[in-house]
Amino acid sequence: MSDKESGFSILKLAQPMQPGARLPLEFVVDVRRPGFSNGGDADVINLNGTFFNNRAFFPQLGYQPGMELQDRNERRKRGLGEPERMAKLENTAARQHSMFGAEADWISFETTVSTSGEQIALAPGYLQKSWKENGRNYYQYKMDQKMMPFFAYLSADWQVKKGDWKGMPIEVYHDRKHAYNVDRMIMATRKSLDYFTTQFTPYQHKQVRILEFPNYQSFAQSFANTIPFSESIGFIADLRDKEAIDYVFYVTAHEMAHQWWGHQVTAANVQGASMLIESLSQYSALMVMEKEYGRHQMRRFLRYELDRYLSSRGSERIEELPLYKVENQDYIHYRKGSLVFYRLRDEIGEAALNRALKRYLEDKGYQESPFTTSSELLDYIRAEAPADKHALIADLFEKIVFYDNRVLDAKAVKRADGQWDVTMQLHLAKMEADGRGKETPRAYDEPVEIGVFARAPGAKEQDERVLLLEKRMLTGDKPVVTVTVKEQPFEVGVDPYNKMIDRVSRDNRKAVSID
Repeated sequence: MSDKESGFSILKLAQPMQPGARLPLEFVVDVRRPGFSNGGDADVINLNGTFFNNRAFFPQLGYQPGMELQDRNERRKRGLGEPERMAKLENTAARQHSMFGAEADWISFETTVSTSGEQIALAPGYLQKSWKENGRNYYQYKMDQKMMPFFAYLSADWQVKKGDWKGMPIEVYHDRKHAYNVDRMIMATRKSLDYFTTQFTPYQHKQVRILEFPNYQSFAQSFANTIPFSESIGFIADLRDKEAIDYVFYVTAHEMAHQWWGHQVTAANVQGASMLIESLSQYSALMVMEKEYGRHQMRRFLRYELDRYLSSRGSERIEELPLYKVENQDYIHYRKGSLVFYRLRDEIGEAALNRALKRYLEDKGYQESPFTTSSELLDYIRAEAPADKHALIADLFEKIVFYDNRVLDAKAVKRADGQWDVTMQLHLAKMEADGRGKETPRAYDEPVEIGVFARAPGAKEQDERVLLLEKRMLTGDKPVVTVTVKEQPFEVGVDPYNKMIDRVSRDNRKAVSID
């Protein structure tokens, strides 16, 4: 039985395979692109800069949910019912499969790839040998340990910039004209390895390779010891504005983090899987970024993430879910995930959170079926968190909670002793939403951070000085707070670094008027 239009076939073996048995699978894929697509989409097969993974052209075994009709109206017309996006977190049977698919678990990997005579071809693993035959270049790669069945092939006429981390090779393969940010990528790789190997577990490979591919897509992707990185978001990114977020550094750190979150810990294919892979990579990269660029960059980045999360909620077509049950919704696992884990670090401490993550990696790394879940991670986090933070952990991960924190007014009076009394009137509110957006008020039952900042005339935001920064338990929805600082204040803030998921990110600070 086959469906040639969809590329679907059912093959029946003459003899059933026994558990642990092996059977060779041989196939030929012939990819031709006559003309161009109606949508004008660029091809992944290019004269110089090919990049595709095994999901693009290799046969996929078993049922493929991703091929299902997703349009709800079309499904209703055909009596197919509502689309199911993902197995429920509580579905224990679904844990036999990882998020990489049902066709394989951990695999041994070896491959030979050929390309034109003027190009280099790359795949995950370590080069065993290379040769030239009939004007073409051939490369044999082999991985020295098990990996997930997710791998890529790239080919281009690259220049190679080499660096190292404690003697281990770091290689960046790039277009000769695109060397602008190569050193930045090598630096970010080193900083990532420093942090992740110290705080988490050892890096499992003996090399890091970053590979440029052309501007037909804007993303980076992490395979075992191999990171394809788009020309547009990395190699030709314009980072001359020193006040802008260094997203090349950040994306490099994020993709390096996937060598732990995705390639050491692999999630079960149930709700919450992308929290384990993407949210933890976001947090890991944020820590590397903060160590390099300081808290000022974090405020700008978190505000960006918050605004993106809030704006994307409105386009949710089915149901927003709490972070620990996210169903591959990128506005949740990327944007909200960054905010949640950064705040959790602030609430329970970086050492405690990283201890939980390290124990989790040690226990769940390279785990065979059944694969791990977000609920298991929360158990590790709760074990390291003080008991009085458990309710907050539930709010962050298991519920959809928002805040409405504002500074309504801020005044300062200079005292006779030269110090300044600063009075700020605040607005505080907390609410919980369901998946459809209906909100219910909640008691504001937790401390909130307040801050007072100084800034020289004409100075920029990143040059501000912290005069006071502390958490306080405040009562009422419009509390008035008076504090004393030693210098003339410029600005005050409530949750001034946008760590909380606030409905409006830009009314948390206000300039101080001097009486």
